[in-house]
Parts: sequence; structure tokens; C-alpha cells
Amino acid sequence: MSFEILYKDDLIIAGNSVRNGDVDAGPYDGFSVCGYTGDSEAHTGACRDELAEFMGVERHDIVQCRQTHSTDVYVVESVDGMTEIPYGYDAIVTRLKNVVIGVNTADCVSLAMFDKKAGVIGVAHAGWRGALAGVAVNTVKKMVELGASPENIHAFFGPSILECCFEVGEEVAELFPGAFVKRSYGERPHVDLPGFVKSQIEGMGVKNCNIKLNCNCTRCRPDRYFSARALGIESGRNFTFIMRR
Repeated sequence: MSFEILYKDDLIIAGNSVRNGDVDAGPYDGFSVCGYTGDSEAHTGACRDELAEFMGVERHDIVQCRQTHSTDVYVVESVDGMTEIPYGYDAIVTRLKNVVIGVNTADCVSLAMFDKKAGVIGVAHAGWRGALAGVAVNTVKKMVELGASPENIHAFFGPSILECCFEVGEEVAELFPGAFVKRSYGERPHVDLPGFVKSQIEGMGVKNCNIKLNCNCTRCRPDRYFSARALGIESGRNFTFIMRR
């Protein structure tokens, strides 16, 4: 199976793709719907069809970002003729039913969120630059604009690089609060990026009990997930997605 379920009930389904590839095979081996990192259109199209069948939708009902490490959030109000939102957005929110929204990552944090009472869902991509600039915060804000309440938002993290492997230079480490910088791994500092993003959405009023972190490190498991640090930038991407029924 090419997918892991992060959350599922009668109204919401959220999940992420699983590479299920041979770590010694090609950098695009396995499930990936990302069409802008060098993969073939035939392969990403076949994977899109697989996801559409799994989610019970048409392939044009899957909408994804082409991310640029921005803080911009796109509101999907219609999927007519659109499978990829305009260039430059790193998060998507919508109130539409039976539309899959998702982001591609290969070590960065991915985040799927929903407020069932308000009927609002969102998904965000947060690399360290986007995280520091507030993309997750902006996603919560945009969800609230559509009627969500922070205390009713549930948030699920997809697989990403964890502090065990996210080694950075001092110039990056000094940009983060000290609580998220770890210096016990060796000479260079490590950063807890998911923990930092979690603290940001908590600061927006999302309850700790409604947030589910992910213990899967992409860098540690390049057999199961795509990892730019393990496989290079020109490789496939993990897809974190959510849909409202």
C-alpha cells in the first residue's frame, strides 16, 4: 500500500504517501505525484491515478502546491480545470467537499489540519525558512477566516526530518529559540523543526491535545520516504493530503 493514514472518520481523511521503494534504486523509485523535481509525467500521472482511486475521487479533484518556501496560503474555491494551484503558494485551505488538497515534501515539515464543525481543512509545507517566516501560522489564520476556530482545529504532522538528523550551521541555529536547538549530537547544532512548528500553532490557540506529531524521520528511512538529504534534491517527494467528505 502506498499510503499511511494520519486520521480517518466519516467526515475527514488525512494521510501521507509511502515511497515503498528500494533505497538503492533510482531517486524517483516509488510513489510520487510531484511533477517539478525531474520525475517523468508518466510516473507522476500514474501515481495521481492511484491516489484518486484510493480516495474515491477523480484525478482532477486532487490539488497540490508548487512550493517556494513562501508563507502564502491559497484558498481553493473551485477545482474546475485546476490540479496545481498558481506558483508560489506553500499552503492550501478549502471548504470544498471531496477535494484532495496536498503538499509535497522531502524532509520539510508537512501539516494537515481540519475543523470539522466549521467544515474547513488545510495543508501546509514548512521548511525551516517557511517555518520561521510563519507559514503554519498563516495557514491557521486563513482557516479562521473561513470560519474555523483554533480550539476546534486538529493538526497532524506528516513524516519529516527530525532533530536526530536535522544538522544545521550556527547561522541557522541562532534563528530558532534555544528550546528547539539541540547540541548533544556532535559538533554542529541540530534543530527540532516539527517541535518549533507545533509551538507556533499552539501559539495560535490550537490545543496541544489536538496536535499529533510524527515520529518518522525521512532522513533515517529513505527506503520508506523520499529524503532530499539522503537522495538528493532531484528525487521524488512525499505527499501529505487531506479531504473533507
